[in-house]
Amino acid sequence: MSENANDKCNRVPALPVATWLRQASHGGRGPRISCRLEVLPGDRVLDRLNNAAKFGFDAVSLPGRFLNDYLDELRGCLADSPLPLVSMSLGFSGSLLSPHKKVREQCRDSFLKLFDICAELGVGCVNVPPILIEDNPDRITDAGPYASVEQAQDVLLIEQLPALGDQAQKRGLIFLLEPVNRYESEYLNTVPHAAKLCETLNHDHIGLTCDFFHMQLEELSIPESLSKASKWIKHVHVAENTRVEPGPGSLNFTPGFQTLKKMGYSGFIELECRKLSGPAEKVLPKSVKYIRRLWKQA
Repeated sequence: MSENANDKCNRVPALPVATWLRQASHGGRGPRISCRLEVLPGDRVLDRLNNAAKFGFDAVSLPGRFLNDYLDELRGCLADSPLPLVSMSLGFSGSLLSPHKKVREQCRDSFLKLFDICAELGVGCVNVPPILIEDNPDRITDAGPYASVEQAQDVLLIEQLPALGDQAQKRGLIFLLEPVNRYESEYLNTVPHAAKLCETLNHDHIGLTCDFFHMQLEELSIPESLSKASKWIKHVHVAENTRVEPGPGSLNFTPGFQTLKKMGYSGFIELECRKLSGPAEKVLPKSVKYIRRLWKQA
């Protein structure tokens, strides 16, 4: 392959990206940090992208749930964006783990459409929690011939992922499994579980996203879980214990950052919060500086 799979999440669209990518090495500046579009201030999409650059971010990440609200506008201003788009979270329909075959087929089709959009926008990573309680009221409850419902879900997911990984590869993307906490999903709650699936699949374009907010609820030891999954971690999400921007809360990011640095992690750290602790113009630049400082000290 001409491009290392570990660098897929570092993909960025054409110029001004070539210049940006050279600058992204930073010369010791710290990690590359992205911010979700929906928490950035601005009346227009381009205003939000410009504010991300102003606040010190290196890239912007997209919420797939709200894709229809901003996609046309984003397409129109993409050439003027000062920053690349690095990742997309959700945006597909149904679930690969629906008990209904037709729903699974529709989900796979929706992924192909999402992959096409990501390729068009220059987005390199697609983050996927396989099944969420709020989106999927119909879930598998019968283990069938397997030892547990979880094992039955593992088998079903593994059957479908290679073809999706191949389709992601054709578009220059990487498909990322994202473990989420037990209150949001009954399946794939831990990083080691996601890493085990990745090991079984052993596909260059399938990896995992680790999210510090979810890990604080599910992992006995965040550093140990990161170490066990190091080969497959391609993207990182961060948010505080209350899911605001990193900085004002009680979540200790340092042990995890130390582990990531020892692993040689060079992907993006995405600020993926549901809300902010104060005005975006004040708290987002502060959070960027906080993350860089913790990373440097780790």
